[in-house]
Amino acid sequence: MATTPLLTMTDMALEAPETAIEGAARVGVPLSRYSLVNDAYSASHDLGINLYPWQRYALDITMSVQEDWQWVYREVAVIASRQNGKSEILLPRIKWAIDNGRRVIHTAQNRLLPRKVFMRLANHYEHVPGAYIRKANGQEEISLPDGGSYVIVAPQRGARGLSGDDLIIDELREFEDFDFIAAAEPTLTESLNPQVIYLSNAGTDLSVVLNDLRDRDDPSLAYLEWSANPDRPVEDKDGWLEANPIIGHGNLTLDKLEALYRKYREAGELSIFETEHLCRWVRSMKPRLVQQEYWLRCRGKVAWPPTRPALGVNVDAQGKRASAALAWMQADGKVAVTVIGDVSGDPVDVTRFGVELQEKASDLGWDQVAFDPWTDQYLARHFANVQGIQGSEFANASERFVRLVETGGLVSQWADAISDQLPHASRRDTSSDSWMADKGEQPITAVLAAIRAVWLAANPRLSVGEIY
Repeated sequence: MATTPLLTMTDMALEAPETAIEGAARVGVPLSRYSLVNDAYSASHDLGINLYPWQRYALDITMSVQEDWQWVYREVAVIASRQNGKSEILLPRIKWAIDNGRRVIHTAQNRLLPRKVFMRLANHYEHVPGAYIRKANGQEEISLPDGGSYVIVAPQRGARGLSGDDLIIDELREFEDFDFIAAAEPTLTESLNPQVIYLSNAGTDLSVVLNDLRDRDDPSLAYLEWSANPDRPVEDKDGWLEANPIIGHGNLTLDKLEALYRKYREAGELSIFETEHLCRWVRSMKPRLVQQEYWLRCRGKVAWPPTRPALGVNVDAQGKRASAALAWMQADGKVAVTVIGDVSGDPVDVTRFGVELQEKASDLGWDQVAFDPWTDQYLARHFANVQGIQGSEFANASERFVRLVETGGLVSQWADAISDQLPHASRRDTSSDSWMADKGEQPITAVLAAIRAVWLAANPRLSVGEIY
């Protein structure tokens, strides 16, 4: 077991390779002149770990030091896809720290992740004389007589009262506020050379801590990201290779990713594939209502209806956006859809919008008007032959809209508002086998108006109701 204090390491142990290491991050930093990476490699050997090139690069950056033996990077973020072995980077880093008298604190929203790391280290230190090991759930600890230690803490309980040299935060994407970070940072104030290590795959709009880290411009932060270039289509396998540096070295293969891609695409959940296996940011992890690629295929020229179309309207629940869409059945059997109104305001002038739509009625005409009784009743008062569509009927309308889009049974023109809003539209389960369209962080009024209009157009002459 190595016990050499950090501050007396020799320059020979510090020299880093002069050439770039295979497996460097797509978004990363260059290698430093000095690094303690050779000590980390020795720890890997002691643990029986054979590091892959990308892991060696990440460790080299993490272990980089200046001539005064202080870390080059006080914070290191390792952002990579699932199944690539991020935990294998932690194991030698933690072992090196324990053996050199450092105190390590490890946390994650899902404590199963750090516990797996803990158990592998515990199995090693069971054979080390003088090591104290406590395996009880919630009380995991490894400590050595010279002061080196490793503990797991739950983010709900926080790290208050603890002192450490190294703080490891796993699955950073799951942290949706700064409460734990604010509570944990003081634990490192007494350390002469502290370091924070973050691990995660890509996040969503709600991953505020990770997103803040990604946007920071700080020379003391090493942000390393293995991800598919944002310009690459989801199905581009070159992007799969960028985001999965373990391919060609470990058990993950392109064939396995191909199977996962097909699975998520068929389930309408490509956002999961993007975050977990392409390591790319998405707005939400909820299943998308419909994949953008299917919607783009629906673009074309619509044939003006031989009969009167159906109108769908929707007003955002916050009153900041309102839309109107027309839909009708074409002679070729396809349902055509177009947006005839899309306005925003704080709030929207619903009366003015309704009057403007009434003025268009003389030229465009419509046979029925579909609306949401919860949000659209004031707008719907401007029309005759109105029908509220909600509950199970709206779930059926959502399913019909998606099926028409995915099978090419719908054609759209002058529908840019729908194209802009569809990435924010998701599916919300209503039962074990039913779902309906749901908005994310942004209004999707054009989408919801189109769904209701398409439902009436594809089911002509449904009974209509009145508003009282």
